[in-house]
Amino acid sequence: MQIKCSFCGVPFSLTQEQIAEAVAIYKNDSHAHFDAHCPKCRRSTKLAKKIFELNPLTRKMLEA
Repeated sequence: MQIKCSFCGVPFSLTQEQIAEAVAIYKNDSHAHFDAHCPKCRRSTKLAKKIFELNPLTRKMLEA
């Protein structure tokens, strides 16, 4: 899953472990967010559940 850092603008991808962790967070609390850390500037970009619902692969993980 490709995302863009909200601070420096560098695109980076999430690993399968990070995606699984985010899905677990969203299943426990629907109003929570996942912090994805940029590999360049090391700041965290908050990802809402809506971003994961738009992706067909992660949507299936959220429904299961």
